[in-house]
Amino acid sequence: MASAVEGRVVEIRAGNVTHNHIPIGPIRDLFPADAFGGGAKAAADNPIRVELHPVGVFETDIASDKWILRIRAKDAIETFYKNIKAKDGTRLFFEKTGPRDFRVSVIA
Repeated sequence: MASAVEGRVVEIRAGNVTHNHIPIGPIRDLFPADAFGGGAKAAADNPIRVELHPVGVFETDIASDKWILRIRAKDAIETFYKNIKAKDGTRLFFEKTGPRDFRVSVIA
């Protein structure tokens, strides 16, 4: 018997696409408590690994001042959004693949 997939859905807005970040406020309980840092890189906490399928895997933290996932690798989220043709209302699935590992994919 297959094991259950642990994950949650978020819906992105036009502003998320414009500013290249992913909202995680509604699903923040999915992530380890120590993954939340400040807005600046210097205030980063313990990183998580996020796979933006099919762009790549990135280490990052979560900006708790705005509850957004903002991967600091240049153009990662922008490329992801272009690949999935993201727009206002696009739904993303965050799958927890390990204690600090997540896969993000678009829901068709």
